[in-house]
Amino acid sequence: MLESVPSSSSAQPELALQQVLLLAKQGDAEAAFALLRSVKAAKPDIDIVFYEGSLFYEQGEYLAAQKHFSKALRTNPNSFWSLYYRAHSAAALSDLALAISDYRRLLSLRSDLAPGYYLTLVGWLAESGSEYLSEAIALLDDRMAEVGNLSVLLQRARMLEVEIGNLTAAIDRHALFDSRIRATPEWKIDLAKMLITAGRYGEARAYLAVAREQLYELRPTPARRDTAEELEVLDQLLSAQPAIIAASHGAASLHSPGLGE
Repeated sequence: MLESVPSSSSAQPELALQQVLLLAKQGDAEAAFALLRSVKAAKPDIDIVFYEGSLFYEQGEYLAAQKHFSKALRTNPNSFWSLYYRAHSAAALSDLALAISDYRRLLSLRSDLAPGYYLTLVGWLAESGSEYLSEAIALLDDRMAEVGNLSVLLQRARMLEVEIGNLTAAIDRHALFDSRIRATPEWKIDLAKMLITAGRYGEARAYLAVAREQLYELRPTPARRDTAEELEVLDQLLSAQPAIIAASHGAASLHSPGLGE
């Protein structure tokens, strides 16, 4: 029961409009539209275009939503939430060019945004084609220069380096995780996978050996059992290439992050 619905939409139009958004998110589109109409009737000069767009968005009517947010942006070109919802409407309609353009503008409006906003834009850039991957990496690097090497941003940048085949850069980025993450067997296994892809089999084998020792000492959990199974698969992969492993001398290179971490 929604006790916060205002008894008079004309007396508290701002509160009523917020209630419209709440009703929409709760899936009660009929009540939301009815309340919106009553607000407009009580105060004809109020601009409800953004709220109409929000109702269409919550119903999955993305084309109608996009049109309303575009109209709202003609009135207020720097409306954060109009840009946000038009971008997501455009993405839902597979118009990544508009989604990316709106998110670039959106990120320029505020400096306090959570990492998820940057990851969303990076995801759209990555979906748009390999020619956008360098921009995606640069976006993450610029943000990390401002806020530090947040693990979620660093991990995405590392993954993109792997995707474009820049394994040296990916391995270098992997070494930038904080010491708590580097101390885990999972970090060492992830590093070993990149080293194997890079053909650095001896280094990979050394990291897997340390990871195995750590897993042996840790309390077994379903997640750690999965990690141990992944380690065994990598070990089998390495064992299938004994000549290559021997050629790499079976020792960690001076260029790799320290095994003691």
